[in-house]
Amino acid sequence: MRYFLAISVMFFTMLLAVPGSIAAEPDKPAAHQTTLMEKFTGTWKAEGTSFGMPSKSTMVWTSDLASKFYRIEFRIDMDNKGKTQTFIGHGYYKAGSNDGFWADTGGAMHPMATSYTGGSLTTIWGEAGKQVGRSSYTLREDGNIEVVDWILQQAGWREFNRTLFRRAK
Repeated sequence: MRYFLAISVMFFTMLLAVPGSIAAEPDKPAAHQTTLMEKFTGTWKAEGTSFGMPSKSTMVWTSDLASKFYRIEFRIDMDNKGKTQTFIGHGYYKAGSNDGFWADTGGAMHPMATSYTGGSLTTIWGEAGKQVGRSSYTLREDGNIEVVDWILQQAGWREFNRTLFRRAK
């Protein structure tokens, strides 16, 4: 019972931490989503630090499955003391909706709740009682995309990845 109570408290804390845009307009993403996703479409590259290791990342956004979804293919190649460690994830964002899902090489499969505000896409992924995280994709004025990922822990959100992507040539 104590475990259930702790999980419930963490879930409700997560809900309070969700950006207001998700709670404010969960049923109106279509036009803004399409415009933002069209700007994201293409191949993006980055170098930086992921999971505490030097990394090279690739992000590819496409329209997929008869334009019913937007798809992201995300790859991070990390230098783990001279050995390459690779993380690959695929996300599907349902067109005209705030719904989606994510699957990755870690074996994770997460439902996603997404909001679109200005030049940003923010996603809460995971399920209460399991792993819960937040990812933001922000189209900056310089045309680059900043990606920031957090994981929800008992003490609150902890950032584990921040990467600045440039459009690949």
